[in-house]
Amino acid sequence: MEYRYTNWVVRLREDSRPRTLVLELTTACNYSCIHCFRFAARDFKVTFMDEELYYKIVKEARDIGVRRIVYTGWGEPTVHPRFMEFLEVAKKLGFEVVVNTNGSRLEELAVGFVKLGVDEVYVSIDAFDIKLYSSIRRFGDLSTVTRGLLTLRKVKTEISSLKPTVKAILTVTKVNIGEVSRVLDYAVNTGISEIVISSYIPYIGGDLRLDCLGDEDCRMKLREELSKLSLRILEYGIKVTKPLLEPTWTRSCPFASNKALYIRADGLVTPCLYYSRSWVTVIRGVKRDIGEVVLGDARRDSLLDIWRRYSKILLNLDFNNVPSCFNCELQNYCYNTMSNEYDCLGNTPSCSHCPYLHLLSYCPI
Repeated sequence: MEYRYTNWVVRLREDSRPRTLVLELTTACNYSCIHCFRFAARDFKVTFMDEELYYKIVKEARDIGVRRIVYTGWGEPTVHPRFMEFLEVAKKLGFEVVVNTNGSRLEELAVGFVKLGVDEVYVSIDAFDIKLYSSIRRFGDLSTVTRGLLTLRKVKTEISSLKPTVKAILTVTKVNIGEVSRVLDYAVNTGISEIVISSYIPYIGGDLRLDCLGDEDCRMKLREELSKLSLRILEYGIKVTKPLLEPTWTRSCPFASNKALYIRADGLVTPCLYYSRSWVTVIRGVKRDIGEVVLGDARRDSLLDIWRRYSKILLNLDFNNVPSCFNCELQNYCYNTMSNEYDCLGNTPSCSHCPYLHLLSYCPI
C-alpha cells in the first residue's frame, strides 16, 4: 500500500502489523459512574463477545505477531461470564495481558491474576472517601476495591511475584478535584506502583457541571493539586502521569504509538476507543459530533487487512500531519471542528480535536 505525501512516496512496510489489540469483552457494567461516557453513545446496546469470535481473534492475533492484549472498553470486562477463561487462553498463547477494571471483583480474581501471570492491572479509583466514591461510582464500594488491592498485594508477596503491576486511574471532575493530592497515600498503602490522572471528557447527555477542562477556576485548582503531588512523587517513588491542562502542540496518539486496534464486543474493529461509538462531546465549550469509525469486522475480515485499511490514519499520525482544533482561533466557527468527519487538511476521519491525542486525557493501554 502506497501513499503520496508532499514530495514523498510512502509505502507501508510489508511486515507492518498491529502490536496491541484492545478487546472490549462486553459493554455491560455493574457500576453507573456519573462521568462515564457509556451514557453518551447513540443506540448503545449491552453486548457480550461470544466464545467463537474471541477464539478467532486471539488465534489470528497470535499468528500475525500481536504481542499484547488489553481488556477494556465501554463496559467492565470482569463481568463477562467467561472472563477468566478468556484470560487463561490469552496467556497460554503467549500474550502480554493487561486488564482495566473498576476493581469490584478484584478480591475474588486476585489469586487467578497472579497464577496466570497477568502483566498489568489498571484500577479506576476516583475518590478516597467512601461516601464521595459511592456518589461518583454509583453502585460501587471503595472498601471492596481496597480489599481487592490488598488481597492482590498479599498474594503477590506470598509467592514472590512482581506481576501483575498495579496501576490506578483517577478521572478528574469538579466533584473530586480535591482528591488528586491524596492519591499517593492510597497508592502506597495498597500496592499501587503507578498513577494515571486523566481529565473527564464532557459530553451531551452528561452532567456538564462536572466539566473541569472548560472551567478556568477548576483548571487552576487542578494545577495546584498537581503541584502538591509533584512535591511528594520522589519521596514515594511512584510514577505519576499527569494530564495537560491547556492545549498545546504536543500530541501523541496512544493507539498509534502502541500500534493498536480496538475490537468491540460485537466484532467491529475501530481505530481507537474514542471513535468506537457515535457520541457528542463538549470540550472547552465546543460541541462536536463524533461518528463511529469502523475499519472492518473481525468475524469475517482478517486483522491484517483491517490494519492496512487503518494505515492512512496511522500515516497522518506518524507524520504529525494533523492540525490542532484546540489551538485554532477559528475553532468556535469552523465547520470542520464540529465533527470528526474531516479536518482542514482533508484528512478523514479527523483526529484534530481528540483529547487523548492532545494529552488532556489518557487511554489505559
